[in-house]
Amino acid sequence: MSTVAVVPKPEPQEAVLPPAPAPDPEPSKPPAPKPSAPDPSARSAALKEIAGYRRVTAWAVHRWPLEKRPVPVRARVHLPRTYRAAQGSDVRTVHEGMDLNQFVHEHYSQGLGAEREEGLGEKGREAKEEERERCVREGWPNYVAAEGVQAKRHEYLRPDPRVAGYHVDADGDYHIKWYDAFLKDQWVDGAKWDFAVRLNARGLWVEVDDVD
Repeated sequence: MSTVAVVPKPEPQEAVLPPAPAPDPEPSKPPAPKPSAPDPSARSAALKEIAGYRRVTAWAVHRWPLEKRPVPVRARVHLPRTYRAAQGSDVRTVHEGMDLNQFVHEHYSQGLGAEREEGLGEKGREAKEEERERCVREGWPNYVAAEGVQAKRHEYLRPDPRVAGYHVDADGDYHIKWYDAFLKDQWVDGAKWDFAVRLNARGLWVEVDDVD
């Protein structure tokens, strides 16, 4: 009897796929264009419009302000005693939520030394007289009342002092931007000031001291 040889069946081999072709390189992106400088004519037009609006809406400090300006945090406000702070400034504290416009109006509507007299008895009255005497001694010019008449603080700031806004310095202090409607004069503390505009994050022209 003959023997039949058994040949083992070959194992199936996995097909080897050729490597995938490399993807085409992405086209390089062009560099982002540099922001263009603001159009000078647009800046000039915005400056003229904003300056005109600010002058019209500047409020006379001896009249009750129609617009409220609440302060977001406790801060200090600088209150010049005379035109361009020639005799210095009083620095007062305003607390969170207080109306800054009303605070400024009330300060300048008082007679000299008024807040020193309130609640301080004889010492307060002496302080009030001391401020009046200093006013006479240093020759503070009064642009409104005749000599001998009870003078209000705003009368030492030139004929028609108006509040056009505020400048906030690096310490968070408020400085009043004054505009005299009679003399067409603009000043803050001991210096002159002028309107300036900038583009905010939304691309709108605003005054430099405006908050976005």
